[in-house]
Amino acid sequence: MDKAVLERRLHLTVTFIGGFMGCYAIFNRSDIFGSAQTGNLISFVMDLVGRTDAEIFFRFSALLIYIFAMVSTVFLSHKMERTTLKFISVLIDGLAFVLLAFLPQDMDPFVALYPIFFATAFQWCSFKGADGFNSSSIFSTNNLRQCTTGFAEYLYSRDSEALRRGIFYGKVLLSFHFGVAVCFLFCSRFHLAGAWAGLLPVCTALVLVNEERTLSRAAEKEEVLRVHA
Repeated sequence: MDKAVLERRLHLTVTFIGGFMGCYAIFNRSDIFGSAQTGNLISFVMDLVGRTDAEIFFRFSALLIYIFAMVSTVFLSHKMERTTLKFISVLIDGLAFVLLAFLPQDMDPFVALYPIFFATAFQWCSFKGADGFNSSSIFSTNNLRQCTTGFAEYLYSRDSEALRRGIFYGKVLLSFHFGVAVCFLFCSRFHLAGAWAGLLPVCTALVLVNEERTLSRAAEKEEVLRVHA
């Protein structure tokens, strides 16, 4: 498989996982979006300046977990291949899905989402895009902006690169929200155990990461042989 095609398929697969996790958090845990920190930080600052909130400790803990996951990717990226970091990220996603189904429905929603806070932050820093575009795999705001402005620019100027951008980000948006839809259907039927359906795209992502690692190592060997030829 062509490297660019493989990279694109992998990014769309982890974006599906990101949508699945986002829906799982909102659907099962009091409408809390566990994939980002914007809302949590706004609430935390309001707590600091006077709002009474019994969740302040759990909000702060969630923030620390999110930060720790991002810091971990920085240190690990200096110790291992990029594809190995991606492999670890997908494994973390899988472990999160396994764990989520066992956490009681009546526990504090922030604590119940700690696995998602960690997994999504780690994934965000491990999978940064494809086709030459930076793209988040765990939330949609910038992807929506890039898709919309790409198509708008094409309509105005007929710029083929703008069209390519719009199409790429459109695929990312579709993949993310397809993950949302699948998660909703499984969680509506199986409740918390619906998380285990997320293991299917995780297995797909592991296969794709392994293929990417094989291609990368083969390319490195070819380069070494070329240099010493």
